[in-house]
Amino acid sequence: MPSILAQPVETTNSNDPILRTTVGLFEKYYDQGFLKLKVGDYRGAIEDFNEAIRIDPSNKDIYNNRGIARSELGDNRGAIEDYTQALTLNPQDAAAYNNRGNAKSKLGDNQGAIEDYNQALSINPNYALAYYNRASARNQLRDYQGAIEDYSKAIGINPEYAVAYYNRANALYRLGKHQEAIEDYTKAISLNPNYAGTYNNRGYTQIRLGEYQKAIEDFDRALGINPNYASAFTNRGIARNHLGDTEGAIEDFSKAIEINPQDAPAYYNRGIVLSRSGNSEQALKDIQQAAKLAQQQGNMALYQKVQEQIAKNSN
Repeated sequence: MPSILAQPVETTNSNDPILRTTVGLFEKYYDQGFLKLKVGDYRGAIEDFNEAIRIDPSNKDIYNNRGIARSELGDNRGAIEDYTQALTLNPQDAAAYNNRGNAKSKLGDNQGAIEDYNQALSINPNYALAYYNRASARNQLRDYQGAIEDYSKAIGINPEYAVAYYNRANALYRLGKHQEAIEDYTKAISLNPNYAGTYNNRGYTQIRLGEYQKAIEDFDRALGINPNYASAFTNRGIARNHLGDTEGAIEDFSKAIEINPQDAPAYYNRGIVLSRSGNSEQALKDIQQAAKLAQQQGNMALYQKVQEQIAKNSN
């Protein structure tokens, strides 16, 4: 979930040489920390923000930005403390509520995150990012309809919000609204044609609609952008199998496994195709490996499906 940086501070001039020196040091550490934060040097940013806080502990923006650095390093509890301090200094700081919501969501507290996004939106009703992040939290809670409503509000504020179209499409897919999902994926592609995941997801949705050739075209595009996209190989293999291209399907599943040996669906689907092709020995090995991986990864839906296939092959 995106966070909001507070911008570099502006300080007033002073004729007091002692105050001017202190202000100069504050600016130095704050600006250094801000630049380090932007380039991903989070530990260095925290060190500089610590020095800036030592000089002026009353500046809310330092806490907000240090919170972002802490969150990026996985210290989300520390980040929440910083965002809370920023809000103590300025209870009308919508960005701090948004960022604290992000940290709570990363800790699995999606309901608490939604409460913070609500606060951000009560301060700034046109805050597209807060709608987007609240939608993501609702997605985590499987409130797909609520997520769709929030993505729509974000899009209403920013019609060029490609990732909001993409994620709204994912939520529509979850609700079985496949044609609407394809429309959103297509819009996302028009805004950002270089993201392989959108082509992959649109292709998978095409499979659900029985449009196997269109699906293959989308997977080809995804792989043109990212030749090591294991899921796109797996999904293209599924589409090829539906069109009767057994050899092509097996090649795609094998390529997916080569790229990602933990790809349980690739093992499962290759096993199914091999079984139907008469290679029962290798098919059983693949299906058993799929079961093992699915259980390890907590994918119980796939694990149950694989167990049913094993039982079927045993009869």
